[in-house]
Amino acid sequence: MPETLCQQAIERVMTYLQDDGVELDAETCRQVLRLVDSAMTDGGGPDLPARCIELVPDYFNLPGMNIPAPIPPLMRGHLGYYPHD
Repeated sequence: MPETLCQQAIERVMTYLQDDGVELDAETCRQVLRLVDSAMTDGGGPDLPARCIELVPDYFNLPGMNIPAPIPPLMRGHLGYYPHD
């Protein structure tokens, strides 16, 4: 039996949250269902899962990402391309 768009949207949001370190407890599941329900009020359609992912920051406080500074600092350069005469 193929998945419905609603199932795909729920699965995609749950995977996104899990990959981002959010605990998938009962409250998280209820919040995901509210998010998908809200997205469905704007209509179904093949873009439903993508619209749901766009709504994640509105429904969840995601942990910040710590990206270390590059060592040594990056310097902007060029490829050294010069046109031929």
